[in-house]
Amino acid sequence: MENRIPPGRRRSDGFRECRLVNSIIVEPREHVFETILGQDSAKGLLRTMIASSRLPRALLIHGRPGVGKKSLAYALAKLVNSFPEGERGDCRSAACRKIARGIYIDLIEIAPSGPGGQIRVESAHEAEARLATPPIEGQRKVLLVLDAHRMNVATANALLKTIEEPPSYALIILVTDRPGMLLPTIRSRTTPVRCCEVACETLAGWLLERVTELSGDRERARFVAALAEGRVGRALELIATGLLESRNDCLQALVDFHREGYRAFMITAYRLAQGGAGLAGALSLLFSWYRDLLVNQLAPTATELLFNKDQSERLRGIAARLPVAGLVEALERIARRFDLADRIAIPQLVLESLLIEVGIATKC
Repeated sequence: MENRIPPGRRRSDGFRECRLVNSIIVEPREHVFETILGQDSAKGLLRTMIASSRLPRALLIHGRPGVGKKSLAYALAKLVNSFPEGERGDCRSAACRKIARGIYIDLIEIAPSGPGGQIRVESAHEAEARLATPPIEGQRKVLLVLDAHRMNVATANALLKTIEEPPSYALIILVTDRPGMLLPTIRSRTTPVRCCEVACETLAGWLLERVTELSGDRERARFVAALAEGRVGRALELIATGLLESRNDCLQALVDFHREGYRAFMITAYRLAQGGAGLAGALSLLFSWYRDLLVNQLAPTATELLFNKDQSERLRGIAARLPVAGLVEALERIARRFDLADRIAIPQLVLESLLIEVGIATKC
């Protein structure tokens, strides 16, 4: 059931796939409660509500990107149809097996599609029609709305009545990393379940046991865990971009950028874009670099706070020449570009415009 990634291959999106020591479940639909790292509070709450038959009929699972929301949603769909064995990794119930394979007839999924990446109103109408009939295989029929913030007003209004008065056998799960974008009428009629980040040390240990790229190096594992801010999915994505292999070359490009000035923005952007880590990886490295420069300015002796601890000497020398206000502005400008990482964008062009702004802000 677990999705094992062969060594050395590249995925269709260009990311290089992780080599593993122990298998990692990379598909959210394959998870059960037992295989999800962290989320103890959310899992405990849901487990208690199911056991006491008090599970609300409409839930809003929310949290930051890569934190494990979709994994929890699929695991919950399994558990409500095979309680309590559905939370174990060795569960062989029909619900667990078929949801993992994407063929469970009592699980209805709708997600963004087509131009604009919105959830179409037609998808909502089709889902409502399927939800109107009782479950065929399981105890509960589950409607799963992925990236629910992508519903336009027409789609949200089409689903509103179903969310207000779902059938007695139905469970509706909305999943989003932007709950504030949902209509207030939708938010008020769903019970929120928040997915939280895990401790960086916990994530680092988990990665260290499973990913061969880390080569048993705890500092590298801590670097990835800190850069991912305790989000498992984000950490695996960063590793899959080839971040660890390209890191030294990319950081050298930034050192050269500071030496030669912002006039070298084009060659620096090219080196970052060609580093193999993709736009997301390049932005993460940029953010970690300028964040460490700011730490050096504000707390020069606190090397334990650095992401790039092995670069402490270089960071100290560069930070001494840069204004604090400029570093803060540089971090703000880098943070704004993260939204482009999951869209269709040319990394070099994004990085060129960003480095011009960063260079001007820091007076390179």
